[in-house]
Formats: sequence, structure tokens, C-alpha cells
Amino acid sequence: MHTSEKALPPSTTTASSRRADLERFEAQLAEWTALIGQYRANARRVEASARLELDRITDELQLQRNEASAQVMRLKSSADFEWEHEKLQLERAWQAVRSAFQKAEIAF
Repeated sequence: MHTSEKALPPSTTTASSRRADLERFEAQLAEWTALIGQYRANARRVEASARLELDRITDELQLQRNEASAQVMRLKSSADFEWEHEKLQLERAWQAVRSAFQKAEIAF
């Protein structure tokens, strides 16, 4: 029995577009890192009862930011034929992180 395998389409991602994507993702990580720092500073200025909740929120944001950073590292090390798939998965996952930051903005 003979099975035919479909060849993967050639990658349409150029080195310069990969670099631009990575720069965009790394800039977003830097922005999130700065926001977490601001949120932590704001949390230190409130009453102890409110501080616990704000600390919980910032800890969750830090965890999500770290996971996002790990995703960027996986993207960086992906082969050309995996790039678009990995990038799409990263962008989908980051929607949840963006939502978490938007909700946190309300709290702070």
C-alpha cells in the first residue's frame, strides 16, 4: 500500500519579516514588564487589605508575561517551516494575556 504525503509549502516568511515580528513581540514583552512594575509600585501605596488583591493580580500578570516570553523563545528557535504555525499560536495565546492586562488596568 502506497500513501502519498503532502509536502509542506515553502516558507513565505523572509528573514526581515521574522526579525520585525520578533522585535514587535519583544517590544510587547518590555511594555508588559514596565506595566507590571508600575502596578507593583501602585500596590505598595494602598491599604494592606487592597494590597493583597493587587499583589495577586500582579503575580498572575508576571506569570503570564513569563509564559509569553517562553513562547517568544520557542518562536525564535523554530525552523523556517514551523515559523508561521508557531507565530499564529503565539498571537492567539497573547490575546488572553492582553485581556488580562486590560482587566488589571481597571483594578489599578
